[in-house]
Amino acid sequence: MRDPMQRKRKKQQKSSLSKKLKLRSPRLPKTSLKSNKEEFVTTPEHQKLVRSRLWLLLFLSLLIVSLLSFNLYYPGLQNWSNFGSNFNIFLLINLNVLLLICATLLILRNLIKLLYERRQRKLGFRLKMKLTLGFILVSAFPLILFFFVANGFLKSSLDYWFQGLYTEALKNASILLDDFGETQKKDLKHFVTIVAEDYRNYGQEKALTDSIPEVKSWMVASSQRYRLDGIIWYDDKLSPLISNLENEEKKKLWFPIPQEELKARLDTFPQSYSHQVLSGQIYRALLPVRMEDNLYYLEITKILTGKLYSDLATMRQNLEDHQMLLRLEVPIRTNSTTYLMLFTLLMIFGGTWFGYYLARSIVEPIETLVGGTRRISKGDLDFQIDLQVDDEIGMLLDSFNAMTKELQHSRRKLARSQEELIEMNRVLEERNIFVELVVQNIQTGIFSVDNSGYITWVNPFMIKNFQLRAPKIIGKHYRGVLSKEQNTILEGMGKSLSLGGEHSIRKDTHLQQDKKTIHISMELFQLLTPQGNPMGRLLVVNDLTEIDRSTRARAWREVARRIAHEIKNPLTPIQLSAQRIRKKYLGKMEDNGLLNTCTATIVNEVNGLKKMVNEFSKFARLPEINPAPMNINQVLLDVYDLFQPGLPSKVELRLKTDSRIPKTMLDGEQMRRVFTNLLDNALAAIAQKGSVDLSSSYSHELKMVTVNVVDNGCGVPEEMLHQIFDPYVTTKKEGTGLGLAIVQQIISDHGGFIRIENNRGQGTRVTIELPVSLHDSSIGRISI
Repeated sequence: MRDPMQRKRKKQQKSSLSKKLKLRSPRLPKTSLKSNKEEFVTTPEHQKLVRSRLWLLLFLSLLIVSLLSFNLYYPGLQNWSNFGSNFNIFLLINLNVLLLICATLLILRNLIKLLYERRQRKLGFRLKMKLTLGFILVSAFPLILFFFVANGFLKSSLDYWFQGLYTEALKNASILLDDFGETQKKDLKHFVTIVAEDYRNYGQEKALTDSIPEVKSWMVASSQRYRLDGIIWYDDKLSPLISNLENEEKKKLWFPIPQEELKARLDTFPQSYSHQVLSGQIYRALLPVRMEDNLYYLEITKILTGKLYSDLATMRQNLEDHQMLLRLEVPIRTNSTTYLMLFTLLMIFGGTWFGYYLARSIVEPIETLVGGTRRISKGDLDFQIDLQVDDEIGMLLDSFNAMTKELQHSRRKLARSQEELIEMNRVLEERNIFVELVVQNIQTGIFSVDNSGYITWVNPFMIKNFQLRAPKIIGKHYRGVLSKEQNTILEGMGKSLSLGGEHSIRKDTHLQQDKKTIHISMELFQLLTPQGNPMGRLLVVNDLTEIDRSTRARAWREVARRIAHEIKNPLTPIQLSAQRIRKKYLGKMEDNGLLNTCTATIVNEVNGLKKMVNEFSKFARLPEINPAPMNINQVLLDVYDLFQPGLPSKVELRLKTDSRIPKTMLDGEQMRRVFTNLLDNALAAIAQKGSVDLSSSYSHELKMVTVNVVDNGCGVPEEMLHQIFDPYVTTKKEGTGLGLAIVQQIISDHGGFIRIENNRGQGTRVTIELPVSLHDSSIGRISI
């Protein structure tokens, strides 16, 4: 509820605000809006502003054209080899970046102006912004598209220069040059060995100085034979001794191998060298040759001159020029992209400026109406425009005033309706929360579907007890969630409901679940809208298994009570009569064997019947439990000590307890009876040799104590597992079938549950789970 004082203050503020608005709203002449529009269009200041912007746009356009012409026709830019030695690229890039920043600032100036008007909440700023942004988008989209297309073409051209076939050819030429030089060196190293061997065969290892003319003659012949440009002999001090070169041109180009280069490489032979001279390239190989006691060095030489050398030098120079061009790849690409960006941004600036100019010419005549709408949007529904205009705008203003009055009336009505709706929603929300809590915690399965069979609601009891398969059930079709047997039953009930025309239909049935049979009651309802149209179906499921089990247990107890009553009374006279006959006639008759056998049989069978009657009496009159705090480990230890001394030699009884188990509310005497019965059954199931494991554990999260009795005996037939706890069901030939029924009743009275299952290998496992406190339990359950 609102404070009455706050309502009173708010009402006073509204009345004072309306008075101020009436005082501040001057009455304007009828033609004031038209005169303002004409003044806006024809004012000299506005025309001057328009002319200055047009001149600025023209200047920027001329500047772009001049820069493009400068880049295309300036000689310094046409000679790519001069890029490494001049400042043109750097200067142009910086100039383009500066122009790019200027164009960006011009665009940002108009956008910032719009944002400033938006922040100042000037009238009409939204329309200005929409028109301006509209022109920006209309102009920017094709320009940006043009930019990317042009940039793609430009990139393709530059890629051809820097990364295309031309670059690949120059790289191959470089490899060819390197291979050519290496081939020359390799051939000379090969031939220098052959030439040295030829000389040994020719000169028979004579000293060179003994026959110089013959040596020169041999050198000329060998040069011609092996197509060499020269053969040179060095003495042991690596000084030229005898030389023979092909012609005078090559004699001028040739020079001895530098001493420092020779001495640095005397460790390996033959050696190859390459020296570039002014107009040629010298390739040579050197090999030491020993003749008699003298050591000489033989050099063979090839000298490239003429057109071959010129072509190789041209290729090398082109490669160096292209490598220099590659170093300028990034500046050239940057400069080209900057030009495109500059052109695009200037065109966008033109569209921005034109959109802003057009927006101003449209917005200013309707600013008065925009101001009124803003006042209305702020909640001032008492505002009225006191402006007399006879044209269409006057009709619009009259409609606006009428609208404000209607809005004021509607707002009061809406406020009342809103308060009522809030109260209704609060009540409905509380009801929904209550219903949801009930449905979530009720021990009944609830399952609803729409008209198409898709699940709209299911509660946890239905999911848990009917083992629905899908992880996320809501929204799935019921056929994919329910089992095949459940689907068959549900579809049959649905057909009966549709054909019978009833609002609901009920059916009791039995289902197989985890190798056991459960008894359920299923009731299917047809859900209808308030108009009577079907909106889905609701299935309510109740598990009657425990009710049936309890009913059967009560019935068997009544049967046991009557049997014990009817049989127990005549047993004692029968036994006494048989004993009297034995006492009186045994030993007095000639044929005592038959009398002895018959009377002994009567006495023994009467004792067996008495034992069975006592079991019936115990089952029919189980005492109520008297729970007290005790540790179940102590109960297990007592039972273990009771059985351990009398165990057969080939049977082992093992006990393993959990020390974390707290004290539990138990009836010690009845729990000893439970474990005594279970150990009797386990030992009876072991034929000759085996073991029985008795263990306990504790779950802190569930606050449950678990006891397991595991044997490796003969086990329980699968067909008897689901009814093993029913009275008079036993696997022993002489058993009464009441032991496990009594065990189940005691565990149920303690709020726990018991289940029995066969081990995978051999034997049986009995699991008992008991709550630490009886208040934490619900109803004892049996699980097979």
